[in-house]
Amino acid sequence: MKRFILTMVAIVTLASAANAISYKSARDQAFFLTDKMAYELGLSDDQYNAVYEINMDYIMCLDVYDDIFGTFWTRRNNELRYVLSPIQYQYYMQLEYFYRPVSWENKKFVFTIYSHYPKDRFFRAAPPGYQVYKGSNRYFDHSAYNGRTFGAPDSKSQPKPSMGGAKSQPGAKSQPGMTKKQAVKQGKSQMNRTPRR
Repeated sequence: MKRFILTMVAIVTLASAANAISYKSARDQAFFLTDKMAYELGLSDDQYNAVYEINMDYIMCLDVYDDIFGTFWTRRNNELRYVLSPIQYQYYMQLEYFYRPVSWENKKFVFTIYSHYPKDRFFRAAPPGYQVYKGSNRYFDHSAYNGRTFGAPDSKSQPKPSMGGAKSQPGAKSQPGMTKKQAVKQGKSQMNRTPRR
């Protein structure tokens, strides 16, 4: 009987771990999502890095279907309220592919942003967090962003309400931007040039 119970526990553990998102995958998904949020919401550099960390924390916590709109989704929205300006936050909530970035199809997680943007197109260099952040803010009982100030977005970088995604249309010119490899390389280069405090 004891062996049967241990076997059942092992099966349940393996089944739930099969849906868990790996660190590498979570990092890449968070980068892709955050890059598009930066593009459409006009994020400052400080906001860009903070939003990356928030998205990373949320994605790292996805194990089962109920996690999609569970505690960490609510926490993500609360944390973004500290980071985004009121105008940016209102626009964020109107865009389903940002507000509800993950869905569930065929017993696996699906990132809805890919139905709006080409898979290997980035608009900004990788944020510093892409190289060093491991998703640790989700363990705190308090917000890591409440009370912090984030650089105001440039007036030329305000939300782009007419964008609605940049998916290429047939016959359209190629989208601006860079590949993931170029974005990561540029992000590393920027980190190396930034003076250490």
